[in-house]
Amino acid sequence: MTGSVQAALRHAFMAAEAVFNRAFGDRLNPLYHLGAITFFLFWVVAASGLYLYAFFRTGVPEAYSSVEALTHGQWWVGGILRSVHRYASDAMVLLMGVHMLRHYAYDRLRGFRSFSWLTGVALIWLVYISGINGYMLPWDRLAQFTIVTSFQLMDSLPGLGGTLVRNFLYPESVNDRFFSLLAFIHIGVPLLVLLLMFVHVQRVPKAATNPPRPIALGVSVMLLLLSILLPVHSQGGVADLATEVGALALDWFYLPLLPLIDDWAPSAVWGLLLGGTLLLCALPWVGRRGTQRPHQVALHPGSKQLAVRPGETLLEAGLRAGLALPYDCRNGGCGVCLCHVMAGRIDHGAYQPSALTAAMRANGKALMCCAVPLDDLVVEVDVASLEPGAAPAVSRHVGRI
Repeated sequence: MTGSVQAALRHAFMAAEAVFNRAFGDRLNPLYHLGAITFFLFWVVAASGLYLYAFFRTGVPEAYSSVEALTHGQWWVGGILRSVHRYASDAMVLLMGVHMLRHYAYDRLRGFRSFSWLTGVALIWLVYISGINGYMLPWDRLAQFTIVTSFQLMDSLPGLGGTLVRNFLYPESVNDRFFSLLAFIHIGVPLLVLLLMFVHVQRVPKAATNPPRPIALGVSVMLLLLSILLPVHSQGGVADLATEVGALALDWFYLPLLPLIDDWAPSAVWGLLLGGTLLLCALPWVGRRGTQRPHQVALHPGSKQLAVRPGETLLEAGLRAGLALPYDCRNGGCGVCLCHVMAGRIDHGAYQPSALTAAMRANGKALMCCAVPLDDLVVEVDVASLEPGAAPAVSRHVGRI
């Protein structure tokens, strides 16, 4: 079952990547840079958030009025940056989801990769905590609904017994210290996100955390246009705990659980959250095909000996060893990392037919970024030297996660 789902997803991703390769070229294919774009979006969120925080006031009456002054009083900067902050956060969640789904489709979550997968699951929790917390700060009607509903869910945890939501029964129950706490959380959790993002890429040889400039520029322009055409505003006026919240337009990237919390039993919501988390954590071991030994690979010229871990590609093993291998897209789309398998069997993996034709494959050619050894191998690479520090065979090396 798992294999069939992965195969279907892999087919869909390969088709989408082929379309993007024709439209943008393999070097600027956004699907090859999902992790790096997510890093870039984090910096956009952080930079815009720092500007907004400089004008935000943490008092109960000042929170809403300061956000409104930013949005309307200086719409040409504060208003646009509030919208950029919102849309970049949504895009970050979207790309994290696509990034994780793509790694699942290509089965890049087992063995040594399970470390990156599990830290990615932890990142999802931290990003959502930070994002939901951000919706509490403007103290509009959406903030009121978010706070009350979220605290109702937390109150169902053992030992709390309704003590949290009691603080929101009356308007006078909310004080300035509460907003100071929310602001502290909204700064502290993103710092943990940044730390874990860098931990997340430690098992990826030569991982890039910056997308190519044309992609970064395109993302920035798109966020600006979206912010100008569809600016973000507070909803329903200032929060009023004395009245019930009416109809709201929810952010379905960050707040999809709020209606469920409002309608379901808390135990059912916690079951969904914890069950989903446990399932994601278990995926690297679902359908695992036994324990495999590392394979020994002799790379020429120079007969460099590599120990390739189970599931590791030739390119990953070579980069981990510091060899000067030719590569660019790392996703089977460009053909730069072409090699000749002189002895042994490999799993060619998923690649674009334009990068490795049937005739090339029949002649023993393979793409190092996709090829996984099934035996001990002898492989030849068309470079003058594989020595660490030697000049690369292509003008630009790009590591993608």
